[in-house]
Amino acid sequence: MNTKHVMVAGLILLIALSSISVISAAEKSVDTGYVFTNGKLTIDNLEFKIPEGYTQVETDKDATHVDEDGELDVEDIDGTKVDAKTSCDFKNTAGDEIEVTVGKKANNEKIQTINPANSQPKNIAGKDGYLITDNDDGKTVYKFEYLEDGQLVKVRANSEDIISQIITK
Repeated sequence: MNTKHVMVAGLILLIALSSISVISAAEKSVDTGYVFTNGKLTIDNLEFKIPEGYTQVETDKDATHVDEDGELDVEDIDGTKVDAKTSCDFKNTAGDEIEVTVGKKANNEKIQTINPANSQPKNIAGKDGYLITDNDDGKTVYKFEYLEDGQLVKVRANSEDIISQIITK
């Protein structure tokens, strides 16, 4: 083969590999504990529906570990200790934010053991949990926490209606 053919073949190979990378990035890696495609968010086998118009802006995964000083750094979700947690944040063009966090616990505690400060018992979208109303930069923010399949779930949004759209039954 001449040099021209080798360069064309190399270019085609580069394009093919780039396409595979883009597809993989769009699917999100299972290693990070979540998948987000077509408005459907799955974190540690729990499914959520993100309303249209919201774009993913950040994802974070933390686990309880021993820090550089030899101290145990325990993760928590609003005061409830968890072994690991994954958070996915979304935002729309109006600046409204959504945060979905799932925390794995060492044991399967019942919903009665979760009682975040300043919360009220509430059922949203068929899930029994606790609703917290807060202010963040002058905006009212709602946080709903509940247990599902031995995992702690927190959904944060600007309205209870948005929270009910996110939680799948």
